[in-house]
Amino acid sequence: MHTLFDFMSSVNVVQYGLSLLFIVGFIVFCEVLKPKPFAGLVKAVTEDIGFIRAQGTARFVPLLRNIAMAPFYAIIYVLFVPVLFVQGITEALGRSVGTVTSAGWSPVRAYFTGRKRAKKAKRAEKTEEANQDTTGHTNQD
Repeated sequence: MHTLFDFMSSVNVVQYGLSLLFIVGFIVFCEVLKPKPFAGLVKAVTEDIGFIRAQGTARFVPLLRNIAMAPFYAIIYVLFVPVLFVQGITEALGRSVGTVTSAGWSPVRAYFTGRKRAKKAKRAEKTEEANQDTTGHTNQD
């Protein structure tokens, strides 16, 4: 292990293996504590085998075909992950660019462009004008 990638790969393999072992160990432990260990598991397996035999090969062959195609499905998935990533990024960027360039009003844009201060200044001017009396002098109450 000379690189970080080698180290992380090794650590991840060990963690994955340990997690599978703990899951299997937990299932076995829970089954051992039951009055009839593995009776439910044996019953479920026999029911599945009986179902497959009752259906015949008409439904079993497509199942086998899907199982055989699983590696190809995984390859297609791996190939499309970057495409979906780029699509997700472009949608998010497009949304943000659309928000910034739209002509509508929003509090954030008003704050950053100074419109909020301009509105406060206009409001202050209006109140100042309202405080003026008829002679043109301001009230100093």
